[in-house]
Amino acid sequence: MTSLSPEYSGGSRRTLSVVPGFYLRYGRLSVSNASSFVTRRSDDVFRGLGLDLVQRESLRFNIALRFDRGRRSADSAALAGIENVRQTIRARASATWQLGHGWKVASGWTIDLLGRGGGQVLDFGIGHDRRWSERVTWNVGVGLSAADGRYMRSYYGVTPSESIASGYPVYTPGAGLKDASVGTSWRMEIDPRWSASWGGSIGRVLGPAASSPLTQSTRQWSLNGAIGWRF
Repeated sequence: MTSLSPEYSGGSRRTLSVVPGFYLRYGRLSVSNASSFVTRRSDDVFRGLGLDLVQRESLRFNIALRFDRGRRSADSAALAGIENVRQTIRARASATWQLGHGWKVASGWTIDLLGRGGGQVLDFGIGHDRRWSERVTWNVGVGLSAADGRYMRSYYGVTPSESIASGYPVYTPGAGLKDASVGTSWRMEIDPRWSASWGGSIGRVLGPAASSPLTQSTRQWSLNGAIGWRF
């Protein structure tokens, strides 16, 4: 999988990354190191170790555990003097409703299980899938997310000691909206084993996150692509 994305949420510079991805499923259990993975199933792929508690034609309820790498100050020169956000384990509960004619609504809640500053995040999205041919499917979606004060302080706050080290003014954000985005993707079935996907998104940092001195740009965009092989 290849992606061109901001160095961090709110960053103005982008970085190119290439990482191997995988998705395995057995019954209601699944494990993946990436979301929106290439698959011929009609449901979504969630990052981490997931379990479908409800799996109906119109409703899917899933819980998952995933490793959160946090954020390192070394990821960007703009974060010099800002402490790292520690790695942690996050739990996520999500529900997806299929509305018919390719439309779906999804909502999710994640929480830092180890209490390492990751806080809680809520997200909501609306998406539409359209099959253009036997081999090509197109998707478009919009999303909105919000976070609690602990998450905001970890990722967008500046403490007095960090202010001295970095030169940024002290900033203590509270809970509020985090970002909004619109994205699109294409998936092509090359043959029964090989497939390809590509897409991109544009978004805007909102609320307390947008007001942070760490936010170099409220406009965010990314591009991605992947080649998949099934076995």
